[in-house]
Amino acid sequence: MVRRIALQILAFMNRMVLWVLWVGAMSGCGPGLPALQVEAGGGDEAAQVGVWLDSLHGAGLHAGAVVVMREGEVWGQWFHGVERSGGDPVSSASMFRLASVSKQFTAAGVLMAVGQGRIGLDDDIRVWLLECPYEGVTVRHLMQHVSGIPDFYMDLPIPERGFLGIADVLAALPDAPPMERAVGEAFEYSNTGYVLLAGLLERVYGQPFEELMMAEVFGPAGLECTRVWNLFSEDKDWPHKTWSMEGVEPNAAQINPTELDGVAGDGGVFMCAEDVTRWNDWWSFHVTSILPDSIRTQAFQTGVLLDGSATNYGFGWSLPDTDHAAHSGAWLGARTWWWRSLDGKDAVVVFNHTGSNPTDIGSEIAKQLRRESPSL
Repeated sequence: MVRRIALQILAFMNRMVLWVLWVGAMSGCGPGLPALQVEAGGGDEAAQVGVWLDSLHGAGLHAGAVVVMREGEVWGQWFHGVERSGGDPVSSASMFRLASVSKQFTAAGVLMAVGQGRIGLDDDIRVWLLECPYEGVTVRHLMQHVSGIPDFYMDLPIPERGFLGIADVLAALPDAPPMERAVGEAFEYSNTGYVLLAGLLERVYGQPFEELMMAEVFGPAGLECTRVWNLFSEDKDWPHKTWSMEGVEPNAAQINPTELDGVAGDGGVFMCAEDVTRWNDWWSFHVTSILPDSIRTQAFQTGVLLDGSATNYGFGWSLPDTDHAAHSGAWLGARTWWWRSLDGKDAVVVFNHTGSNPTDIGSEIAKQLRRESPSL
């Protein structure tokens, strides 16, 4: 019971990180984080950011990878800490757990299926999830967190194998809690919704989520060090996999996966810094022909509730303003943050596996970029 309560708290933290992403993040640093001051004429600006990140690491406030893109090119990238307790230093090849930043990859899988004519965004999910008791819920509703389906999966009993999987969540649908809100009535961030999307894709393609994402998304996008991993994966470890840690110190204790880490869709993607530009390009209009812009652009259109109000959330992306998209993630020691301009030219990406705050770090760098180039 104590462990389950701890997991519930961790899940709540994940939701809260999403909201603090833009509520005050762009107006100042969090407690204990010194402000980044990039001085024009004070030498290489990227080097100044590097010095700031070095100081944060030295103060125990940061470890991981940071990648900044400007005008479509890598402007700077920095690496701190070790991949695991007593392990190798973090590098561009180190693969980090993305936590809820994984949702944009699940959304990409759905959009690929739409582009192939396999499903429609406004299809009723019961076409594929026959055991679903909820009426009137579409694929789009799940993507935008407005389905009204309760976020129940973290409360499910754990099977005898010792951990929960996507199939277990689908099997629990007939006995799932009733809706408390109508479809489209409210925005309610839902990990369950994205696990259901993963299960839906498994049925559409007839493949496990891990395999279909590699075949339909990661491979075509040219990603070389990105994958889905959970407790069902055949390999439990691999070179350059980072492990969640309790601090930035080289010998800090590792945090093991929980009984909820057999699912995917809401999380489960690992990525290295070398794939950041490739993935940023995947979302950029007119850069790639893998997916028509008419489909891709819908990811950056805000959901609209029944009362006409905007949710400022698209498909796996928060929409803080008309020119940018962002998302954060938090699970175990993973803390991730991805901010990008919609044209794909500028981005700030923070991968962290030591429980540090990527939102403040990333937003400080983004503020500097916008101060120097107000049009960003």
